[in-house]
Amino acid sequence: MKRETIDGAGLTYALCRYGMSRIMFRGPKRRLDNPYFACIGGTETYGKFIDRPFPALIEKDIGRHCVNFGCVNGGVDAFVNDPTIMAACHKSDLTVVQVMGANFLSNRFYSVHLWCNDRFLRASTVL
Repeated sequence: MKRETIDGAGLTYALCRYGMSRIMFRGPKRRLDNPYFACIGGTETYGKFIDRPFPALIEKDIGRHCVNFGCVNGGVDAFVNDPTIMAACHKSDLTVVQVMGANFLSNRFYSVHLWCNDRFLRASTVL
């Protein structure tokens, strides 16, 4: 079961999408036609279970719009294979990249879902 709010805590993530991306990101949704910094990464960038993730803190401290491209359990495959997000990062003035674990990458032993990298798809015959 997927939960996007914590009962009684009043925490909401204002989920949004950018362009043709299939990945749901934490909002509020930002305009990408103004100068911005992009923050891309997994659960830590997304800021699950916290009120203000680090992209929001950076935005407050430097006074520059920061777009949170964090994805819960997101891995490198999810972002590299998403042309919308790669174009948004290329267009940004600065991109902050979270170092993500290799456990959410397809490899010679198993394959994971293309944009929900925490979902195991199949084992290879090597495994």
